Amino acid sequence: MFSLINLFRYFALKVNPFPDPMSPFYTKILTVLSVMLCIGLTAGAQQTYDMDGLTDPTGFWELNISTGGNNFLGDLGGTQGKGRPLLKDYTANTNKMLAGVSVSYNMNNWSQFNVGINFSKINDADSLINNGGGFERWRYYRNLSFRSNITEVYADYTFYPLMYIDRKRIELRRVAPFITAGIGAFHFKSQAQLNNKWIDLQPLSLEGEGFAEYPDRKPYKLTQIYIPLNIGVKYYLDNTWALSTGAFLRKTFTDYIDDISTTYIDPTLFYKYFSPEKAAIASQLYSRSRRPEKVKPGIEKADYTNKDSYITFFITLSIKLHPHIPFYYPNIPHR
Repeated sequence: MFSLINLFRYFALKVNPFPDPMSPFYTKILTVLSVMLCIGLTAGAQQTYDMDGLTDPTGFWELNISTGGNNFLGDLGGTQGKGRPLLKDYTANTNKMLAGVSVSYNMNNWSQFNVGINFSKINDADSLINNGGGFERWRYYRNLSFRSNITEVYADYTFYPLMYIDRKRIELRRVAPFITAGIGAFHFKSQAQLNNKWIDLQPLSLEGEGFAEYPDRKPYKLTQIYIPLNIGVKYYLDNTWALSTGAFLRKTFTDYIDDISTTYIDPTLFYKYFSPEKAAIASQLYSRSRRPEKVKPGIEKADYTNKDSYITFFITLSIKLHPHIPFYYPNIPHR
């Protein structure tokens, strides 16, 4: 501190050879410099401390139980106007419940590695669109619908940005926003209802998948890769329990979750490739338009440029586990 003051005196004398060391300007500058130096020394020697009794979770596992509302984002259904990706066509009345379980490992106090499994359903129908005569009318006239069970597994990484900023100062924040990204796989099986029976759609090749007349349309797989993307906030009730809420988005690489993607085909082809019974079912399901006179081979059925997806608004209960045994241990030591 003495050398810093002398240095300040030297430069001050260069500017003003007859300074008044008790002048307000001189003392304010000296005070600011002293405070800055004290803060710097304090920060360099400061140790992490717990907030509200919350301690560093590094090395601990957590068991997570999740639920929420799952919603399909694809070619079917939606809202008024042109169909758009992401949340433009989100409709709460088609939400289906999701249930899941996962485990997380706290690599430090600002990041986690997670693996989990979720079970849910999705569905949508063009008939649910509020047709106002705008761009949505052609989807309303198309009149298709589907449902599917969804089973997904994933592995991802969670980052807590505020905890990262305070990682050397605070052991654990009670409220911790987070973002998550990783890799996953999901299994689906689209169905449509015909004569009060639910029919699997993928084996019917309703857009000519696998037909020689459409060499670019290959049969799609019912198990697909996706990228999970989460954004949310976690609230630590104490050192054992926490609640999280947020949005779980999926970036998929298929446009066939709802079994439509491209154009209508010639329905007589079903009788070329299928048995008469199977062809009859396919002919009834490939088009259910309210304007059947407008349905012709090659007419656009859906927008293939936007991949299907689904989103979950979730809530998760987390239980911190003892670091040395693989099941819940209530007496978690405070460090």
